[in-house]
This record gives sequence, C-alpha cells and structure tokens, in this order.
Amino acid sequence: MAKHHFKPHETLELLKPDDLGLVFTSLRRLEIDNSPVSLDSGAEEICLVVIEGTLVFCHQDQSGAAELGDMLYLPINSHIELSGGPAVVIRYGAPCCRRTSFAHIPFKEVDADDRHKTYGTKELGTRREVWNFINEKFDSSRFLMGICYGAPGGWTAWPPHEHSKKREEVYVYFNMSDGFGLQCVYEDMQAPDAVALVQNGHVIAIPSGYHPNVGCPKTGIRYVYCMVSTRAEDRNFMDLHTQAIYGDKLE
Repeated sequence: MAKHHFKPHETLELLKPDDLGLVFTSLRRLEIDNSPVSLDSGAEEICLVVIEGTLVFCHQDQSGAAELGDMLYLPINSHIELSGGPAVVIRYGAPCCRRTSFAHIPFKEVDADDRHKTYGTKELGTRREVWNFINEKFDSSRFLMGICYGAPGGWTAWPPHEHSKKREEVYVYFNMSDGFGLQCVYEDMQAPDAVALVQNGHVIAIPSGYHPNVGCPKTGIRYVYCMVSTRAEDRNFMDLHTQAIYGDKLE
C-alpha cells in the first residue's frame, strides 16, 4: 500500500511526487534558524508557507518579512533567499511551463477580504474558516492553495468529497499546539487508504479519494491545503464530487 502519512522528520529532504504517491506535487520542510537557505525553483512553480515563526525573504529586488500563515509564490527559473527565524516553512512544487510573477501573500490581507470564507454550521459540527490564498484569479498554472481552521471537535472537508482525476492534494497540519486530528483517505470505506492521527508538521498525501477529517476538542484541526491540477490551467476550487450518502454540496 502506498504511504500517505509522513512525520516532520520524514520531510526534511525533498519528497518528489513518486515519494508522495503523486504525479505532480513535490514537498519539503525547511527549518530556518539564522543560517540562510537558498532556493531555486527550476522548472517548478513554488509556494512557500510559513507554519512556524517569522523569517526574512529576498527575491531579486523584493524583500520583507513573512510570518505565521504567510505564503510566498515563486515563478519558474527564479531564486529566493530565506533567513532569520527560527521558522518552519513548507515548500510545495508543481511543474509549470510559463512565466508567472513573484508574490508575497500575507495572511492578514487574505483574512481581511473575500478570500476568507466560512463553511458549515455549528449545529452539524462542521463550521470552519477557509482562507483561499491562491485561487482561480491568482496567476498560477496548477496551484490552488489555502488554509483551513476547523472548530474545536469539528469536521472539515465535509461532506466527504473527492476531485476525481483533476487534482491531487497534500495537507500539512500546523498551529495546533499539542492538539491532534484524525484524517481519513478512502475510496472504499471498508478498505480505507489511511486513517491517521495527525499533529503539527505532519503531512498527508491525497492522490485520490474522499478525505474528511476531524479535530480534537482542544484545538480543532488546522492545516494548509495544496491542490495541484493534473491539467495545467484547469483550476476550479469548487469542481469536486461529494459522497452522495452524506450530501450533495459542502456544508
């Protein structure tokens, strides 16, 4: 059976798509602590997400500070320097065949506009906050990137849904203190691909299938979602299929 669940120490070296059981998405955990880290994007568009601390970035003539929840988007064939810290960054990559533009996307800016969405209800235990950092309007070839915070004890990605062959996905859990969540990945409920206890820094790769999750009552579940389209330029956040027995739309 393919591996879906990775602990933080297992992601310190670059995980290529094959390592994740995927076709397009690569991932690496970067720990920044005074010593600068240099990254070259090569043939991939890159998204960097700060999941702990604060760092300083420098890309060509653009520089600044990125803090918890901020994202940095890096075009192909470009270079970035990361320094400062202590901080933890997740580096996501996906193949890209065209030139895009560098962007620093602060959490506080996404939080303040219509990229911040609320789904679900308190009554059903499905209320969650979603911040769509890289949506269909953002100049990317394959990425749809964001953050989801579930309510304490509540479910997200509900009703269970899947993206068919259009998108593969990777979740990275963060900012949960000593809380935890449970992540399911399945096509057949009688033979699930993964039922994993996830904590800060853990990674779940979702090549296909339904993927609901639930957080413990202390913190709820909190994660970065990275969806990568299997066909370049085909990006529609709501193009998904729900599990019919649980509903026909996101609650």
